[in-house]
Amino acid sequence: MGYVRQLNEGVSRIYESMEKSMLSIPEYKETNGNITLTLRNKISNHSKIIDSSVINKVEESWSDYNETQRKILEYLFNNFQGVINDFSNYTNVNEKTIKVYLNNFVKQSIIERISKKQRDKNALYVFKKA
Repeated sequence: MGYVRQLNEGVSRIYESMEKSMLSIPEYKETNGNITLTLRNKISNHSKIIDSSVINKVEESWSDYNETQRKILEYLFNNFQGVINDFSNYTNVNEKTIKVYLNNFVKQSIIERISKKQRDKNALYVFKKA
């Protein structure tokens, strides 16, 4: 009928879309020969190793973030760490602007900067630990 271009294409797209949107992984359950797929729409249910208080802060402010801020968080969500250059390359935004956003996230206690130097271009940024 032309609805599916490739076998299992939909399943791959579901996983990819859920991950891009920072949502929990899809849950499959088989009961009496029936398969149930559950898609959760709250990032607070994500199973990755990010503290729930950080997830809640991100979730509460998500609609207030611009596209670049969302991409920074998306990058961290997928890679768990990054340096300014990583975020700049991922978002196609200059490093100065990225640094402003990162500093704001640090002030909001969403991420933390890891470096012994005050001005370190290679400082590592990660989600804040509990």
